Amino acid sequence: MANCAQCRTTEVVIEDLDVQPPRPWCLGCATALVRAGDPVVNYRTLDGGDEYGRVLAGGSTAVLPFR
Repeated sequence: MANCAQCRTTEVVIEDLDVQPPRPWCLGCATALVRAGDPVVNYRTLDGGDEYGRVLAGGSTAVLPFR
């Protein structure tokens, strides 16, 4: 699997679909975006789990799209 577009060392868990080409993020870097107030809300889960969705729901004031 690919490495994160930001830190370039950790395996990706989500892919940001709001940019072209889609940008891959590891959980740590994606969580940092949530804490900074710029969460990725249009994403595809790559690891089979939804850890990022739980982080996003618990730490963001962003409106989540219905799936």
